Amino acid sequence: MKWVIKIIFLFYFLTILTTCNSIPTEPEPLPGRRDYVWTIDTINPGNEALYLGRIWGKFPNDVWAVGSGSWTATNIWHYNGVQWRCDSIPRYVQPSAIFGIEKNQVWLGNDNNTIWLYNGIQWKKFGEYNISGYDQTCINYFDGTSSSNIYGVGFVEARGKKLWKAIIMRYNGIEWNFINVPAMKVSFETVAIETKSNILVMSGTVYDPSGFVAKVYCWDGRELKELLSDFGWSFVTKLGGDIFATLGSRIFKYSNKNLVLWKDNTGTGINGNIICGRNKNDFFIGSYTNGIVHYNGTDFTLIYNTNLTVERGMIFEKDVFFIGLDYVKGKNYIIRGKLK
Repeated sequence: MKWVIKIIFLFYFLTILTTCNSIPTEPEPLPGRRDYVWTIDTINPGNEALYLGRIWGKFPNDVWAVGSGSWTATNIWHYNGVQWRCDSIPRYVQPSAIFGIEKNQVWLGNDNNTIWLYNGIQWKKFGEYNISGYDQTCINYFDGTSSSNIYGVGFVEARGKKLWKAIIMRYNGIEWNFINVPAMKVSFETVAIETKSNILVMSGTVYDPSGFVAKVYCWDGRELKELLSDFGWSFVTKLGGDIFATLGSRIFKYSNKNLVLWKDNTGTGINGNIICGRNKNDFFIGSYTNGIVHYNGTDFTLIYNTNLTVERGMIFEKDVFFIGLDYVKGKNYIIRGKLK
């Protein structure tokens, strides 16, 4: 009888040991589908100049698209599931960022020192933000994990003095405050928050006389670490639980305060930023040359051919929205795709 007890005990011990040593892994995301039905909407601001630059939505029937224009009454557009509408109310806004947690808490960043809030009924100026010695505050991008943990990144500038520096702001559920970061002559362009650590991964641009220099940094609340520097334009995007940075034809994956080259499309014609996606096996690249490219976990395919410049997108369970610009004619379009 004792040997039976010993065998049972040994089996139990090995089971526990195996369980303790095993490392749980996330299931591999399914390949992204490509059977979209495409439509295109024209955004018509009348005789006013408009260049849409940002898009965000809570649901596919509740999407905002904003940009800079010659008249501030046509800078904010909303899609209600049927049509795009502008309320034509003049506001001193030149939107440079938009983001929300809920449909009744949508934040609008500007290049004119202000942050606005949509409360589900109307837009109201939430506050004006300045740093001593600088006369312009611009928020280029938002990201957040909750209604009391939202970050905005951009720059402040003293016009005419060739003086500017990068900024980070945080909303704590009550107010927006500047975060003390090292002074650097860079404009932060995009930000993605690593949820488990609350580390910010940010792209930036340095305006060097020889050309635009793209930068990628991470900020853990104490140290601002440079992860990447090269000529061009970089963009950081969160895909599921992963953060990626794109620069030209290269895609880097963020991990533990470092960037690792994940895909190199040099020489393939795939050149552009990841502008939205559901996960690492289902995302879209706004190609600089011929349209929208999709990655399904296996290959990159041109999924929508257009001569429009496509640099921003928003994705839902079955719907995708992209801003398409004709810079030559000054026309704005929204390209919509819906899975069959």
